[in-house]
Amino acid sequence: MVTTAPVAPPRPVEKAEAWSGIRDIDIQIGEAAPGQEWPGGPYRGVEWVAIAAIGGPTLLWVDSQPAGTTLPVLAVGVVLCVVTVGLMRLLLPKGRPSLSARLVFARNSIRPPHLCTSQARGSERQLRVDSSFDPPERVEGNLVFTSGGVYAEFLIDGLSVNMRSLDVHRRAARLTRNLGRYLPSGSHVRGLLVAEDQNAILRAMVGAHTNKSTWIGQCKHWVPIIAKANKWITKGYRGPVRPRFWLTVPVDAGTAGRTPLGQGKRAWDWVSGRDKDSSTSIHHYASVARQICGSLPDEFHIRAASPAQILWYRRHRAMLGVIHEPMPPTNTGPSSLDARDFPRIAFDEGDNAERPWWRPSFKALVRVYDPHDPGRGSSYQSFLTVEHFPETGLAFPRASYLNALLNVNTQASIEWTQHIYIRTPQDAQARNFRHTKNIKDQMRQRGHRGAENDELPRKLARTRAYTSHLNGNPAERELDHTVVIAVGADSPQILEDAVKQVRQELDTVGIAVKRHRGAQALLWKAFNTGSENTCPLDEFRNPTSAHKWSLFLPLISGRVGNVKGSALAIDQTSMRPAIILHDPEGTARRNKNTGLAVVGDPGGGKSNRTKLSAHELILRGGRVVVFEPDTIAEWKRALTPIEGVRFIDPTTPQYLYDPLVIFPAHLAGRIAAAHILPWIGLSYDSLLAKRYRRLVRPENRASNGISSHRALLDYLRSQPDADNDELLLRLETAQEDFPGLFDDHLPPYRPEDSPATVYLTGNLGLPSTEDLTNADLYAKLSGTQRAGMAIYGLLIELEQRYMFDRLDVFDVMIFEECAELLAFPTTARIAHKFTRRGRKHASGIWFITQDFRDLARMGDEFVTQKWIFRVQDPQLAYATLKWARIDPDMYPEFVSALSEDTSPGSTADEDMFSDRGEWGGYVTEAGAVDRARLGEGFLVDELGRPARVQFFGAPTEEQARAFDSTAAVMA
Repeated sequence: MVTTAPVAPPRPVEKAEAWSGIRDIDIQIGEAAPGQEWPGGPYRGVEWVAIAAIGGPTLLWVDSQPAGTTLPVLAVGVVLCVVTVGLMRLLLPKGRPSLSARLVFARNSIRPPHLCTSQARGSERQLRVDSSFDPPERVEGNLVFTSGGVYAEFLIDGLSVNMRSLDVHRRAARLTRNLGRYLPSGSHVRGLLVAEDQNAILRAMVGAHTNKSTWIGQCKHWVPIIAKANKWITKGYRGPVRPRFWLTVPVDAGTAGRTPLGQGKRAWDWVSGRDKDSSTSIHHYASVARQICGSLPDEFHIRAASPAQILWYRRHRAMLGVIHEPMPPTNTGPSSLDARDFPRIAFDEGDNAERPWWRPSFKALVRVYDPHDPGRGSSYQSFLTVEHFPETGLAFPRASYLNALLNVNTQASIEWTQHIYIRTPQDAQARNFRHTKNIKDQMRQRGHRGAENDELPRKLARTRAYTSHLNGNPAERELDHTVVIAVGADSPQILEDAVKQVRQELDTVGIAVKRHRGAQALLWKAFNTGSENTCPLDEFRNPTSAHKWSLFLPLISGRVGNVKGSALAIDQTSMRPAIILHDPEGTARRNKNTGLAVVGDPGGGKSNRTKLSAHELILRGGRVVVFEPDTIAEWKRALTPIEGVRFIDPTTPQYLYDPLVIFPAHLAGRIAAAHILPWIGLSYDSLLAKRYRRLVRPENRASNGISSHRALLDYLRSQPDADNDELLLRLETAQEDFPGLFDDHLPPYRPEDSPATVYLTGNLGLPSTEDLTNADLYAKLSGTQRAGMAIYGLLIELEQRYMFDRLDVFDVMIFEECAELLAFPTTARIAHKFTRRGRKHASGIWFITQDFRDLARMGDEFVTQKWIFRVQDPQLAYATLKWARIDPDMYPEFVSALSEDTSPGSTADEDMFSDRGEWGGYVTEAGAVDRARLGEGFLVDELGRPARVQFFGAPTEEQARAFDSTAAVMA
């Protein structure tokens, strides 16, 4: 009988939804009385106006003329009415925006406005002033005083969910839902692209090591590399950027915001003559802002924006896509500002300033520039309104369409804002009830014409479903939100290409965006605090609940890595790459696990990247111990430039490794027994083993003059019947395998004498994993193999004890091909000790292996940090991602990415020449990895945050040659 394996139940799929268009009902009149339809009806309101405008004068004229002479005029009037109504039905669009808004847009397209803010300071050109574009009148702390009201500005952090598990996404959605429920009505949530401060990155790399000139020199090598982190944009790239989020809340209407009650409070303040600039009012507004901030989830780390940041935001919005200035730190700049501190801005709708008035361009963009210096450069901006979401919703957690804008490959800046009205379920249901009545009335008014399509029945069903959804939870809130996407560039050509890509990106998930001619300057106000009251935001609203809105996950943080340390990689999770820093020393200080696993196929770049990290750790004052299981000494080439590094082949007489000499007397005997007894083939409870342990006890060593194993041999030889002493015979045999343990003339090995030690263990002849796990094979191990195990374990324990005893300097132990380390139970236990207790002792351990399953013999549950390079086998790639806690079932595209599109070999038929290298042109042989794609892979940082990355190679050509382990075979 054939049975199939049980299949796991499918995961329930939640949908992120917005009920687009349910309140967008075109009012038409088709009945003169119940059961009596107007001929040719139903008619829209504008059609009734046209009929009245034509038919009224016609009937008046007919009524005033003698009978028998009016028929031609009446016929012309009727024909004109029919033609006009027909044309209006064909040409006038249905739905939103409203006809009045469209007329404004049309007027701005035909006679495009050219205007500026009212901060005139003697400009040469006199432009029309529009105060609705003005900056804040006053800024006190994070309070912004505008003609449209008083607001508080905050910075808000996103949540880390990229490539995380479904549970992490659900938790993020719950937090986002709570944020939406407790925001005041009339709030703005904005997504910005903020320039990274490259000087701040370099300062973070230097850190506290300002007295280490070699490290400062190394950091300087990174300057040009950090400046060109984006390999997809070859021209016009201005430097790395990072998504940031900005929150604006009104504070002049109470904690509930711009609700009807809050608007009434604002009106009362105006009637009562309240001075909003008084110290009492400022204190009240600040108190409201603190209450609002305190009611929001702490996980978003909401903090007040400084006046300097508010000024930066105004400049950033004015010259979007042109200036590349980092946001000022919170603790810098003045404590207050006034209108004179903000730059004057001019707006040229459609870029028509240099065109004749009778020949407008009809372009859907606005040119923003400094009217005091028109030739300095302009920002070309365009605004897209999100007008329709798919009725079936977007499957969570793949519904974060705003985060998908980061995948647009352009040098233009793409940002967004959401203006949110918040209503209680009762208010939302009352509004739905009114629209339900309208829909039913329209179904009757439209008669047989309405029955020809399912528009009204669908809207009725969706309105009822939305009402039912709101009824499910009294704590729910309606978020009636408008989403506007801004695109800014320094040229119209780049702008048009970016807009095209934005549309294509959103079209893939069924989200419709529109770009309205004549509305671009008006929509700019959506991003200007206080100007939203004069912006047609209400034309583009899409109601949804806080729960459904949260499933879109608008606030996603892509930050990975540390805030200081070495330049590790470029975050390539999106098309907006950022610099990832790695601070291994700080993991202990932050109470994080210090273990690191470096996994990937041979030749993927594991050792190359690890060498660079180790090299830079030494330059910062750390210490590195490397176990290289080969004889080619690739680590020797990498670390030779560092003064004082030792390169040791344990099979050659360089140092004395006698535990009786190296370790303190109270520990030496136990450590020696742990490693020497298995080496000489004695079980721990045998009589000879007990005799050995007794001889190396501190008191017996002192009384018998046994200061070393060489002295122990001399002592045993001096005893009666020494020729028949089995312990002596076994030790003498061991001496032949490893003379470095018995030669007292060699200098004792002291770890503190060197900033780094590289052990070349290729000549030790270590046994394989199968040899150690199979009892029969273990019994057949040669003396050389047993000696290799003993020496290997002894060296590792020696280094581990020294590292654990020194807490003021970070030490790291690195194992190339760590399968050998983890095959031996004694050394596996030591390695596991690092993963559990290394943080307490300022010590770390880095494992380099081709297969992550090698770590299972040790226990890898506490190895959080992972660097994953190319894994070409699909099954192993699947398992590797699962081990890294990147769910391959949830992200199946990453399995093929890791196995097929991570540092892939060139498929050219012949050698190709490329000039994309860091040091000029180079030739890549067919089949080899293109230099521009070396080091690609995945990364998991100490907080468990994953990212798709490209690991940095060496910053200089000299270091790149030293770290390269490629065989120098002639072509």
